[in-house]
Amino acid sequence: MKFLTLLALMCCCCLLRGHAMHLTRPRPRPLDSSSTWNNLFIMTKHAQMEDTDHETRLLPVFSEVMLKEESSCCVNSMILNYYLKHILHPDEHVDKKYPHIRFVRSDLQRIAHILKPHCENLDFVDHVRVKEFEKNYKTASEQAYEKTRNKAVGETIILFHYLFESCNPRI
Repeated sequence: MKFLTLLALMCCCCLLRGHAMHLTRPRPRPLDSSSTWNNLFIMTKHAQMEDTDHETRLLPVFSEVMLKEESSCCVNSMILNYYLKHILHPDEHVDKKYPHIRFVRSDLQRIAHILKPHCENLDFVDHVRVKEFEKNYKTASEQAYEKTRNKAVGETIILFHYLFESCNPRI
């Protein structure tokens, strides 16, 4: 009888583990790539050297506690999607202006692609932090589009750090 109980318990654990496999979230490889970090540093340093507005910040601030929350990876992934669509999209002017942007864009697209299946069913598009960033970017862009885009490119390293800290493998 004890054997059957133990066997049933083991089968339940295996069954539950099998059902939970669709909930796993892998860690995107570019987050741990020194090449990605180096390319990102070169690109953002160039943008930051041109930035004269040191008072304004476009990205919302995430505390260490917030970065550990289960939802923070998907929230940052939604901001990344906005970046890829509105800020880092292929553009001849931008591609010439920022060194290594093509490499950074490619790595960020890989990260977004890996995270998409784990975040698309969750409604983070309307998350307060995503809306805060979009509002900050749109408001600043209305006044000075090129300066705002440059600031956003300079802040890409902050977004990458947020992704690095919040997107750990989960089961």
